[in-house]
Amino acid sequence: MTTYETIFVLDPSLEDHGIQKEIQKVEELITGRQGKIVKTEKWGLKKFAYPIKKKLQGFYTLIYFEGDGNIPSELERSYKLNESCLRYLTVLSESKVELQEQEEKTKEESEEDSSSPE
Repeated sequence: MTTYETIFVLDPSLEDHGIQKEIQKVEELITGRQGKIVKTEKWGLKKFAYPIKKKLQGFYTLIYFEGDGNIPSELERSYKLNESCLRYLTVLSESKVELQEQEEKTKEESEEDSSSPE
């Protein structure tokens, strides 16, 4: 399974219950497609550098999840249809642990290459 992170910004005029409901929808979409939620971070209200859909601030949420390649496309489709979602982005997650593992593999491969007789 691949690890992804998705961040989305919700309309600040939603009440706390409405914000929680929107976050739950995203989590259910992920788990409904055999994905696994790793961590959910609610960053809260943040001011924008410029107005987005005539709003000056939004409620930020970041979700780390594991799943196959069709989940991000389904998330983006869901975000586009959701009028409460002002902005969104889903990318492959490159946590420090994953980067360290890749570096170790690269070192091992380079050591094997240099030690093999020619």
